[in-house]
Amino acid sequence: MFNTKPQFTSLPGLVSHIQKSWQTYTVETRLPAVFVWAVTLICITPFGLNQIGFDFGTYAIEVNWSEFSQLPHTQISDTVHFFLRGSFTHTILEWSAFCSAIFTAILAFAYFRIERDITTPVIGVALLCAGIMDAFHTLAADRLIEAVADNHNLIPFTWALCRLANALLTVIGVSIFLVIQPQKWYKSSAFVTTVSILFGILAYSVIRICAVSDTLPETMFPNALITRPWDVGPLIIYILAGLFIFPSFYLKYPSLFSYALIISTIPNGITQLHMAFGSAQLFDNHFNIAHFLKIVAYLVPLAGLIFDYAYTHRKMQAANHHLNHTINAQVQTEAALRHSEALLTEKNQELGETLQELKRTQSQLIHTEKMSSLGDLVGGVAHEINNPVNFIYGNLMHAENYTHDLLSLIQLYQIEYPYPSETIESEIEAVDLDFIKDDLPKMLTSMKTGADRIRSIVLSLRNFARLDEAELKQVNLHDGIDSTLMILNYRFNKGISAIKNYGNLPDVECYPSQLNQVWLNLIENAVDALDESTKAYQENPDLWPSPFLPQLKITTESIDEDWVRITIADNGKGISESIQAKIFDPFFTTKPVGQGTGLGLSMCYQVVKKHGGAIALCSQELKGTTVTVTLPLLPRF
Repeated sequence: MFNTKPQFTSLPGLVSHIQKSWQTYTVETRLPAVFVWAVTLICITPFGLNQIGFDFGTYAIEVNWSEFSQLPHTQISDTVHFFLRGSFTHTILEWSAFCSAIFTAILAFAYFRIERDITTPVIGVALLCAGIMDAFHTLAADRLIEAVADNHNLIPFTWALCRLANALLTVIGVSIFLVIQPQKWYKSSAFVTTVSILFGILAYSVIRICAVSDTLPETMFPNALITRPWDVGPLIIYILAGLFIFPSFYLKYPSLFSYALIISTIPNGITQLHMAFGSAQLFDNHFNIAHFLKIVAYLVPLAGLIFDYAYTHRKMQAANHHLNHTINAQVQTEAALRHSEALLTEKNQELGETLQELKRTQSQLIHTEKMSSLGDLVGGVAHEINNPVNFIYGNLMHAENYTHDLLSLIQLYQIEYPYPSETIESEIEAVDLDFIKDDLPKMLTSMKTGADRIRSIVLSLRNFARLDEAELKQVNLHDGIDSTLMILNYRFNKGISAIKNYGNLPDVECYPSQLNQVWLNLIENAVDALDESTKAYQENPDLWPSPFLPQLKITTESIDEDWVRITIADNGKGISESIQAKIFDPFFTTKPVGQGTGLGLSMCYQVVKKHGGAIALCSQELKGTTVTVTLPLLPRF
């Protein structure tokens, strides 16, 4: 997995090595050319627009503070917003960059959980720490955290330090693996944790120094050629990184992510050019362009990880296709062996048993690997989504109360001062105050409904993954079925209706995550059958005795004090009798190549059998299919 370190003793030798090796890597480790050109075009477009008269600055308006208190209430609000619009724009741009850094780190650690490659999370942590410093820069500028110095010095100084830290942390994170051999720490969570702590301490130290300093050095010189000398240092580091350090890392560890680091030096370098040689004051044209391009610089490594995931998915599809081809060849070989059964009857029986055991083992290994990665990713994403959703949901209540108070205050003003001035009357008519009073509560209610929906989806994902329930537990089977239906909600289209007929079930002692996979496979197969039946009915409705209305029905009931039964039925076109006997065999599938591996029902059979239960299938053509799962309240191994 890891390459040996390239040998070169001088700068010309390094350049020569890069030139000779660059063409040896396939497109599998390079970002699409159109993406690279798009990034370059985005970076140079603001400068081109400047040349034809566009100005992206958000300059503060002049305010006569002595007359400020005499202005009407609405003009006071507008004046304050116009005065602070530069700060608002700065906050939006900075938080966008910070969010990009967060998502990059999340994907980097998800990649580490799957591939166990420590290079990606270490670099992801470096980018995250730089993003955290950007977040501090924004919070301090907006006075959401305590800082001593004024914004005139604080914003440019913390910007310069954040950019320097961004460049140094990324270069250090990359250089670590140019010096050491990462295979020594392969799969080492301790190494990743140690490096993350060191980077975090460094970022916190810089943040602490900036926050407690009451005097900060002057960083802006509007009348000089270099308006921000402190930004020259990061510019030089990005140039060196883009020309030598990142290409060396890419040659040693070729991947879409390491290639994206090289491309990210384009927006990073142009960002520093705008700041070092252009920005002369806060929120001017070059200041805002630089903050926008910094978002692009964070998004490029994120795009590299996304492309890497897409490429890995394509490789898995190709592997599945090859696996299906191999399985078909095995089936043909088995048929040939059966042809000689009269001469090799004991031998064939032994070979058949070995083959079935191999298929079961192979299917179990494939399923375990896929479900482990899927469960980790689903649980991690659900956890990461849950915190911001709770933040939004918790603040909606306050927003609703504030809105009610403000509307009540406006109504009180209308009662106490029933004859407003012409200016206020004109503004009320312009903003359509009656519509706002009617629509704003509805809008907040709609947002609360949406937040509730997201919370229910996240809860379903966490219940489905059940990463903390790998051992036997007593659970309510209805919770697992409901979570599965929530996850598969997007599949219930084209008029498919789901009917739940739940009985009064006692808790069942089981492996919850394994049974959730059973419900997922059975319900998804039923929905697939209903989709195919809908298409068949549309093509030839005369085959059906009555109009076809796709329906999925889930029934649960207690058989006696020791057993429960779960039935999942659809009213699709059914399964022919000739293949019903093979439906639970490993790798047997009726789906086209590339759309199914034949592992789903086989896995269901193994899981139910593992719990001491039974699974049976009953199907009639044009009448539907019913799968019945019988489980004991206590597993019988």
